[in-house]
Amino acid sequence: MLALVTGGLAVAQPNRPTALVICLHGFSEWPAHVMRLSHWNQLADESGFLVVYPFGSRFPLRWHCGGGFSKPEQAQADVQFIADLIDQLKKEYHLDEARVYANGLSNGGGMSFLLAGELSERIAAFGSVGGAHVLPWADFHPQRPVPAILFHGTADRIVPYHGKSWGTSGLALPDLPQWVQTLAARNGCQTNAVPPAASP
Repeated sequence: MLALVTGGLAVAQPNRPTALVICLHGFSEWPAHVMRLSHWNQLADESGFLVVYPFGSRFPLRWHCGGGFSKPEQAQADVQFIADLIDQLKKEYHLDEARVYANGLSNGGGMSFLLAGELSERIAAFGSVGGAHVLPWADFHPQRPVPAILFHGTADRIVPYHGKSWGTSGLALPDLPQWVQTLAARNGCQTNAVPPAASP
């Protein structure tokens, strides 16, 4: 089990339940890279929660997040790795098990979505930046609706905003607006955007 546990260590208190953020790197990236990009450490130190940056597997490093990107047994192995990581951190820190969050960049965002489906009883919410969501909806089986926050640029050329298919490879990226509508509907949310309330 390889992971960087860095953010929030200085403020974690043995007798106070602490939230945990699991931050997952993208394909061919690595934990220290997403640590620098995300700035989670600064927020963790300011607000008093823990951040962990796990390593994916193989070379280049990646997460097996389902669909045509991996075999089912590979995806399950990565899910089990994250479950074991949470268990290990519970032994070392006083975690608030109701506040364990997963988020990731690109391939890591896709893995966060898989975790929301496979570990919905342990993952309070998930986040994705430029997420490569290759897991088919037919394979997404959360035990409860899992809240999400999603960011995706319309000019993203690596994970296109309106999706992409790679011929006979079996790898297909969804149209993000449609994908988000489906997630919102599955979570019982309104599918029309609600404008922010006016300031008093």
